Amino acid sequence: MGATACIALLHFASEAQAQTVSSPETSTIRANAAKSPAKSTVKTTTSRSMRAKAVSAPVSTTGASAPSAGAETIMVTGSLFRDPNTTSASPITHITMKDMQQRGIKTVTDALQLLSSNGAGNLTNAWSAGGGFAAGASAPSLRGLSTDSTLVLMDGQRLSYYPLADDGERNFVDTNWMPQSIMQSVDVLQDGGSATYGADAVAGVVNMITRKEIKGFEGNAEGGLTQRGDAGHQRLYATWGHGDLHKDGYNFYINSEYQQDDPLYYRQLNAPYNNGDLTGIGGGNGNGNIVSDGAITNFSPSTTAIVRPVTGTGTSAGPWQLLNQQAGCRTGTDGLVTGTVAGTTGTSQACSWNTQKYAQLAPDLRRVNATVHFTANVTERSQLTAMFTWSQARSISTGTPASTYGGSSYSQAKLATAQNTYLPVYLADGSLNPNNPYAALGEQAQVNYRFGDLLPTTTDTSQNFRGSVRYNGWHPSRWGSDWNYDVNFVGMNTLLNQTITGVPTIAGIQNAITSGSYNFVDPSLNSQSVLNSIAPRNVINARTQEYSGEATLSKGLFRLPGGMAKLAIGGNIRYEALNDPNANPLDTLNPANQYTGIINPVNAQGSRWVESGFFEANAPIVKMLTADASGRYDHYSEGFSHFSPKFGVQFKPTEKLTLRGTFAKGFRVPSFAETGGSNVGYTTYTPNNANFVSQHLNANGTPNNYAQNYYIGSNTAGNPNLRPETATNFSGGPIFRPTRWLTLSADYYYIRKNHYIAPNPVGTTNVANAYLAGEALPTGVTVTPDIADPQNPGGQLRPGIINLGYVNTNKLVTDGFDLSFEANTQLPGVFREVHWYSKGTATFVRRMNLTNPDGSVYRFAGTLGPYGAVSASGTPRWRANWSNTLSWRKLAVTPTVYYTSGYRTTAEDQTGSNTAGNCADALTSSSFVPSGQCKVKAFWDVDLTVNYQFNRRWSAYANVYNLLGFKSPYDFGTYGGYLYNSSWSQNGVVLRSFQFGVKVVL
Repeated sequence: MGATACIALLHFASEAQAQTVSSPETSTIRANAAKSPAKSTVKTTTSRSMRAKAVSAPVSTTGASAPSAGAETIMVTGSLFRDPNTTSASPITHITMKDMQQRGIKTVTDALQLLSSNGAGNLTNAWSAGGGFAAGASAPSLRGLSTDSTLVLMDGQRLSYYPLADDGERNFVDTNWMPQSIMQSVDVLQDGGSATYGADAVAGVVNMITRKEIKGFEGNAEGGLTQRGDAGHQRLYATWGHGDLHKDGYNFYINSEYQQDDPLYYRQLNAPYNNGDLTGIGGGNGNGNIVSDGAITNFSPSTTAIVRPVTGTGTSAGPWQLLNQQAGCRTGTDGLVTGTVAGTTGTSQACSWNTQKYAQLAPDLRRVNATVHFTANVTERSQLTAMFTWSQARSISTGTPASTYGGSSYSQAKLATAQNTYLPVYLADGSLNPNNPYAALGEQAQVNYRFGDLLPTTTDTSQNFRGSVRYNGWHPSRWGSDWNYDVNFVGMNTLLNQTITGVPTIAGIQNAITSGSYNFVDPSLNSQSVLNSIAPRNVINARTQEYSGEATLSKGLFRLPGGMAKLAIGGNIRYEALNDPNANPLDTLNPANQYTGIINPVNAQGSRWVESGFFEANAPIVKMLTADASGRYDHYSEGFSHFSPKFGVQFKPTEKLTLRGTFAKGFRVPSFAETGGSNVGYTTYTPNNANFVSQHLNANGTPNNYAQNYYIGSNTAGNPNLRPETATNFSGGPIFRPTRWLTLSADYYYIRKNHYIAPNPVGTTNVANAYLAGEALPTGVTVTPDIADPQNPGGQLRPGIINLGYVNTNKLVTDGFDLSFEANTQLPGVFREVHWYSKGTATFVRRMNLTNPDGSVYRFAGTLGPYGAVSASGTPRWRANWSNTLSWRKLAVTPTVYYTSGYRTTAEDQTGSNTAGNCADALTSSSFVPSGQCKVKAFWDVDLTVNYQFNRRWSAYANVYNLLGFKSPYDFGTYGGYLYNSSWSQNGVVLRSFQFGVKVVL
């Protein structure tokens, strides 16, 4: 991990009065005392290499220099040099603490998710609530290359992985735990960073920079609700610091944060999101147990038990009837229905129910953290910084209860089921079974019931322990410039406790049916001990570790016409490990001991040492031309080695125009899950084989539940023979500054990944179709059949799990453009007392193409692809945001506009190459969504923040999210959200929400 360079940035005079805090790697950068502002907290000892230009022209948010007035220290990620005159050829987005406050961004997670360059495969808290593998975590996906290709750092140092892999495959750093109130800024390097930081920095680097110095007390309290009065939000933080680095030679501060975001369920929303009945928007009725042409369709268990008599061989001997006729349909169902049911004679009874009743939109999320930070000037030439952070992020998500009948009565491996276990005539003590209304007739009974008193609940509590120490400084030299050195160490452990309650084992359900221990007649009488015997508490403890030590040395060597030629060298050694045990292992001797498929058997283990050496050389050849070259060699104990070079050039022919470009090579090592783990992922699939469908019909001739849209599993096992992914990056473009207050930039980016790691890229739909048609399957692919159709048990078995493995595919290529705009000035004329600050960014994805081993190409840009790899979030071509802050005296108003373009509901990784533009291949998430959707519309969102400064100490603010109440466009193809895409338009289903807060600085 390379460190970061520091740039003393001239800012506007109106901001010079604000509190200035130095960055963690800048205090020993000498700033000329005569030029430092009175309130600057930057250490003012001076070395010869820095005297000439102690306060330089700044690097803007796009990496160009930009003059202004005042002084603020910021960090530019991606360089080994600690020289305030360094500029970067790489495109860098710089998000300051003030930017986040003005836009109403309350967490690091939100700041990263709103980046225009954050693309397909981003991990949101909303997706975690929908059943994602890495519940409780969030992470960005720069350039749409997934969470494993974006390296996330804090103060230039690596962080431990989240113990649960994204999609059971990708290692990533969770951003939910990070303390926002001590962040000075977030730098986002938007090109390859492997030459400085090593593996995983293929798409870019996120570096969160903490505040070097805090003096006095800072506090904040806020709360909020949606316009419906739900999804409550509370946030508190307090910070106290003592000591002045300039006067006292030290600073110490402590900080603590608390944030609670209440859960939100689909049933709390407006139609159609709150119901399975989509007839109001042109779809079908997807609720359970509805009557059509005299038949009960969507036949499924409800929380009211129904039973039917069966013969000794399990053949139906009569219709389904309410077990407790007197009580009728229980609370939580929608009423009694009657009709014919396939596979059963006579007229049956059932209780209809809302299939969206249990679905969750956002989890119950609580964050707590505490930080201790200490900085001391050890000598006039050196400084010591130490920091320790403890944090806890707890996420609670819930799901639909399991049942005695149908899909959720199967074990995860599909090797055991409870639906063929019948209520006996006699109990063990010889008495007639009170749960069996046919016992007096000597008949067994089959029970169809959903355990409403067993709500599947997953509580993920991650605790992070991070400690870091850094000693840096300078030493005078008689030639070139002074020596600068930095030695640092960081250690971090993430401990995850995952507790799952309310999920039965198959043996538990079977025992509940046969022993008479569970009261199906009146479930309210069941004791907690009985419920625990059916659904034992499931607990795993996972852990990741990261320990890293690094040293760098830099020096100016000689002068060139454009300035000092510099060289930096360094080395790093680190250890990382992960242990994520299987929460639902298969006991092959007793398959019924496995939990139902609600619990995924994802697991991964591994550890490794990494040794690295790196360098950077910077040559200001002439005043208008600067070149930079860097490289890093990494060796992994697993046998991987890689050298990553990078070259950058800046050409400034005039003061108003800068041309820049970079070329880099990078790599990503296989994750622990990809080499030593396994998981089963689920995507939606609708059988369309006529012969198969004809064997699974309702009594009225329509396809029954077994032949409708369902979740099909993809079992992917680790491959220890995988090669690392390698990457080639290019970025380049102009920065134009027509006036002192306006900056425009445009950059083209190109990334090619070779040996791209993915599950065997055979389309799930194609494999399932081939299986049903009896055709040959692709090499190395097998299918585990599903449990039999309970209504037509003699019919053809549908595919249950497709068994794959990870492979190195051919290559993945993406390219596009980044645009940015920044303005900062006083308005003219009668508005001269109004200060205007405007900042906008946009990203256009030109291509996102995956080339398969057979040479075929999947094209994803502008579609829902890659469907399986990114949870059907898709790859919109455009994402943009634009904020405008108008400040007048003590009042500041900031509207921010967000835009995500529309996309086709096709995905070539599901339907094959050259199908992206074919509406006939559009995907649907269920059999009940309206047909014919080929494209999802664009989504706009406008947020508003109002700040008022009462005096030097007190201020108040209000945030309105989705001010104009824009609704999410319908997306009938994704499965990441119900009828909408949770990656891009979450605010459109929540609608307006409001937050209010008060801040104090003493």
